[in-house]
Amino acid sequence: MKQLLIEESMPTLNSPLLSDFKQQVEQREGMMPHPPVDADRAQWQQCLCWYVNYLMTHNRSDEAATLIDAWVNDDSLLDFPNIMHAWIWLVRMTIYIAHADRSAALSAAENALRVLVEVTNKRHADFLAILASLLYNLAIIHHENGDNNRAVKELTKAQKIFERLVKRNERRFTPMMLYSIEASTTIYKSRAKQMSVFEHYQTNTQLYTAMLSEGGTKARTALNNLVESLKKEGDLMLIMGNARNAAKFYTKALRYQKKASRTMGHKELVLSIGLAKALIRLANRRDAAEQLLNSLLPLAQRINATDEIAEIEQLLNNKNKNINIMTLLKGLS
Repeated sequence: MKQLLIEESMPTLNSPLLSDFKQQVEQREGMMPHPPVDADRAQWQQCLCWYVNYLMTHNRSDEAATLIDAWVNDDSLLDFPNIMHAWIWLVRMTIYIAHADRSAALSAAENALRVLVEVTNKRHADFLAILASLLYNLAIIHHENGDNNRAVKELTKAQKIFERLVKRNERRFTPMMLYSIEASTTIYKSRAKQMSVFEHYQTNTQLYTAMLSEGGTKARTALNNLVESLKKEGDLMLIMGNARNAAKFYTKALRYQKKASRTMGHKELVLSIGLAKALIRLANRRDAAEQLLNSLLPLAQRINATDEIAEIEQLLNNKNKNINIMTLLKGLS
């Protein structure tokens, strides 16, 4: 499972101090500025919350951990609004997970949940984003601890909440939704359950439109991660000799890939060859595999994919040889 996206779960910030604060951080090369003498406490806390996110999104998680721990030690974290307080514990939990300290991560999750209980508006997007993110993190921990039944329940709940959130704010929550879908390849052991999840969310085309608009880089990256995970599952199924499931994973990967790119390129070629290799092993799909390979050869030649051209030609040649061998064996029986 990929590490949780922090920025998308950050509470909505609207402090008038933020603009000047961000500018000072940039001028100070990422260092945190001192608070203005007359700074409003609540507004300054929003700036601090943003700075934690800044550190996390600039690969400075150790500094974020040090800052949070300092707030915990001097009890200043208790003064933060509940929704920010809970989010900061979510960040600390994420850092603990990255350092493989699962026990401390569970303690951070407990602290976050204790604060969330006190939040009055439990239908607000900020509340739901933190709750779903906590569930996502808990699924990681319980999976790594070998408690996969619990991990499945937590991931399923997270996916349902993310799905609701996407309907409210597509641009903000689509990457988180895609991360939770991609996690299905890790958490769900049942291939049927995996296929059910992919089929359900693939039909919700609204999940992917944010990716195509300006500012959708994270969603595009998340979708690419999902495609790669599906491909790996297909590769694994092929190695294990499960051609039928391999074909399902390659098919899903191709369908998701079409959301990311409207043109046929090298990635689509590789996925399609994988699908053809799976179909060749299915007695009733060999003709379809041959048709697919023949249709892929011009694409491979057009993009000068030398290795793939050789692989396609070898697959076609081997198919013909196998047919000849089967015919000859039947003549001897």
